[in-house]
Amino acid sequence: MNKNFRPWKLLHIWLAVSAVVIIAGVILMALLGFNTASDNPENLQLEVRYNITVIKSEEPQEQLQTLCEDVFDKNNISACEMQKTQGLGDGQDRDAFVFKFSADVSAETQAKVKADIDAGVKELFQDPLTEVFTVWHHESLQSGAGPVWRGAIAVGLVVALVYVGFRFGVGSALTGLALSVHDAFFTLSIFAITRIPVYAAAPVLYAGIAAVLSVVFWLIHCMKLRDIKKESQGSVGAEEAVEESFASCWKKILLFAGIVAVVLLLCGVVATAGVRAFFLPMLLCVAVALYSSLLLGPALHVPVKRCFDKFSRKGKVKYVGKQKQAEEE
Repeated sequence: MNKNFRPWKLLHIWLAVSAVVIIAGVILMALLGFNTASDNPENLQLEVRYNITVIKSEEPQEQLQTLCEDVFDKNNISACEMQKTQGLGDGQDRDAFVFKFSADVSAETQAKVKADIDAGVKELFQDPLTEVFTVWHHESLQSGAGPVWRGAIAVGLVVALVYVGFRFGVGSALTGLALSVHDAFFTLSIFAITRIPVYAAAPVLYAGIAAVLSVVFWLIHCMKLRDIKKESQGSVGAEEAVEESFASCWKKILLFAGIVAVVLLLCGVVATAGVRAFFLPMLLCVAVALYSSLLLGPALHVPVKRCFDKFSRKGKVKYVGKQKQAEEE
């Protein structure tokens, strides 16, 4: 990062950016709410299972898939997604084609599609050992944003801020509190503006996650600021201390954020569609926490630290003066 880049010099810009986003987000939240497309109650799946000990070549599988697609066209329905799953290879489990449809496919159409596929399989595969089963079932998308998780995040955030206050000082805790509140509202506003599909209860959970991440990232700054204060015995000014902390911490924060983002991406890639719709929006929480910890946080902490350093110096002067007067008397 450019050594001449000093985010604490641009506090008015970060405050303006945050104010514009939060104000616009609050307005859209009030008018439109969030895009809760991920809360669609269910969709339909047609699972076509076939015996993996018999159909081992690609050609029969392609014939079966073509048969299914022809039946869909015949009944005027189209699959919005198709997946191929593999069995365990023990002779009992089976490979399958999984076709996903919208939930408005009628029961009569479902029965007709199943009957047509079963009839086509009997004509296409004459081998009596070949087994093909068609099963319709519903899939409900469930959100993991339950009250227990939201409560746990809230408790964790309070504990983290109390720890910052006792370990690194009230000034650092106040900055961390301001960043966590900012990130919560900033995250909600981003979801309201961008219309990213989420579950109905998820935005509050994402706001809490962003707040916790911002405090965790801010802890990295706090540890460095404490070391600077000890080494200099409090002689370094607020701006110089923040500058030194920023130069030392921004790579660590980026690395930590990158690890969290990779974990979330992996969870989203390997998960089912419902779980993926829950995990991937968390990447926005990481981005918001990065913005606050690398740009807004240092800029905000300079005046906060300057103010608390001033109070600290006044207290020491009064204490020394009273002690000297008592000794003279």
